[in-house]
Amino acid sequence: MRESLNKETTNLLAKRIRKGDIKAFDLLYHIYSQKLYGFAFSMLKNHDDAKEIVQDTFLKIWEKREMINPAGSLQAFLFSVSYHTAIDLIRKRFKDDQYRTYLQAQFHENESVTIEEPACYQELIRILDNVIGELPEQRKKIYLLSREEGLSHKEIAEKLNISVKTVENQMTLALKTIRKQLISNDLLGLLLLTIFL
Repeated sequence: MRESLNKETTNLLAKRIRKGDIKAFDLLYHIYSQKLYGFAFSMLKNHDDAKEIVQDTFLKIWEKREMINPAGSLQAFLFSVSYHTAIDLIRKRFKDDQYRTYLQAQFHENESVTIEEPACYQELIRILDNVIGELPEQRKKIYLLSREEGLSHKEIAEKLNISVKTVENQMTLALKTIRKQLISNDLLGLLLLTIFL
């Protein structure tokens, strides 16, 4: 069952977790674990890895609970930790030949691309950010709600007060644009397309 929290409730939850309240932490897990799983799976394309990211994320949240800013966005903090945890795993896995072969198989449409060196991840993220930044405003908002916040098409439609069909169409156009612009970036484009789209 999914639940949503208003800002006041989120702030209170954050304060309780900062003080080491395990019940508040359990509630946080109950509300966000599935969304984090979907987010991690969209990056890693592997169920076991996505589960591992969720567990690692909540472990890190608990260990760093004193860093939580009650006035900030608890959800943003969660997804930021999850994102960086997933990127760390990708860095580790990318050193493995079999994993690089797996990435190539995921992107079978461009058979000329080969992976020879580990990617510069800061450059990788910069390229993706630039491409996303050029999307029309509503399309960009829909894409980010889906990929960064892990919302379903129905949840995005309700949040933006538009139809599910509009969300689906805008996501299709967003992904088409991103794929088209990244496909020429060889290794970086391959990795981005594989883990983010």
